[in-house]
Amino acid sequence: MMEYIVDGKHFILSYQEIREHYSIFCGLTDQEFKIRLPEAIHLACVICFLKEIPTYICLSDCGIVHELAHALTIGENNTTTFSEIRKLFEEQLKLS
Repeated sequence: MMEYIVDGKHFILSYQEIREHYSIFCGLTDQEFKIRLPEAIHLACVICFLKEIPTYICLSDCGIVHELAHALTIGENNTTTFSEIRKLFEEQLKLS
């Protein structure tokens, strides 16, 4: 368990649970993943925070959080394919 404080609020995270969620998302079909995009964005935020991935990487135009937000809001009109986003998700958010 990891415990941290932000603006006076206490948070506790289970590394094992986050790893399990990551594995579940990696195993989803594209259709299942698309349905669960809001959860994927939330998981990406948590993992980026835990891995201390700099915001200029995860929030940039090619960052995983930004790409997931594009997939949610503009869908098929995105310049990045969904398979590329899935690959980015698996690579940038990989946990030991």
